[in-house]
Amino acid sequence: MSGTSFDGVDAAIIRTDGKDYVKYIDSTFVPYKKKIRELFNISILKNYKILTKSINTSHINAINFLLNKNNLKISDIDVIGLHGQTFAHKPEESWSWQYINVEKFIKTFKTNIITDFRLNDINCGGNGAPLVPIYHSTFVKKTYNKYNMAIINIGGVCNATIIKDDGTFIGFDIGPGNGPIDKIVFDKLNLDFDPNGNISKEGTPNLAISDNIVNAIQQLSSKRSYDRAVLDKICIKNTIDLGIKDALATIVNCIADLIYKKINCFNLKKIILVGGGRKNFTLKDYLNKKFDGKVISAEEVGWDGDSLEAQAFAYLAVRSLNGLSFTYPHTTGVKSPISGGVLHSYGKHN
Repeated sequence: MSGTSFDGVDAAIIRTDGKDYVKYIDSTFVPYKKKIRELFNISILKNYKILTKSINTSHINAINFLLNKNNLKISDIDVIGLHGQTFAHKPEESWSWQYINVEKFIKTFKTNIITDFRLNDINCGGNGAPLVPIYHSTFVKKTYNKYNMAIINIGGVCNATIIKDDGTFIGFDIGPGNGPIDKIVFDKLNLDFDPNGNISKEGTPNLAISDNIVNAIQQLSSKRSYDRAVLDKICIKNTIDLGIKDALATIVNCIADLIYKKINCFNLKKIILVGGGRKNFTLKDYLNKKFDGKVISAEEVGWDGDSLEAQAFAYLAVRSLNGLSFTYPHTTGVKSPISGGVLHSYGKHN
């Protein structure tokens, strides 16, 4: 998969029944080339042909690398889940766009493929996101077995899965994640991200501007799911007159503040960070000051924080294949639990 951050493609192989059994096998990451990232930041539509070619090639390379590394043949794979690259997500307008050329993958791999994981949920009145809380819940029960906790995924957008004392879960988007930070450092410093949060660490947050950003995001019409482009615009517009260090510190502060405002009411025992944003130690420090040291990174509990979302879509592909629900009123806001995904059936392996 490649979500909203446009840094590259994460791929994972798991063995699962789509229910309680999950065995992680391996994962990999294929980064997009710097020139491709530059074109993405300039304009998706103007550079559509070269961007989509790179997206498809990178996904194919990731899958082939994993198969070769693990001495697997495509006949060993029952289904491929392709989330694709998010170009836009407009739940308030009842549409979402995750690009992938599935026909190319069917010709290349000759196996069953699931795409369009958000489509059925949106068509049934849901926000189409977040989709992964069901996997987070299953994964926690399998590997951690402690409840009353949150998994905070910090990608281009930040989202949360809350796992309650009784093992039930809820999920929702929180607001901006790496998106505005990555865009600012890319535009001004030609960097892909703020390494370890070192640049933001040197800045001083403007608390008034941070409050303005938080208030603007809280007033958005969609309460469960957000479009990265909208969040980026709010953050960048409000910090445009600040020096880069102070701008990044201000955005980090507003991310931490939004997380605190949205999840503190659950009285959590532990908060685990996954996704690329877990490597922003300045953000982690801000969060620990708010949550009294309860915030840890995925690796501190033995997880691979980079591949968890890719694992999730492999898991959702199997749930889709078996007609099992993976969106719920307490995650996407859909009226009743439903399955989703579009099956592109290749038939039996030869």
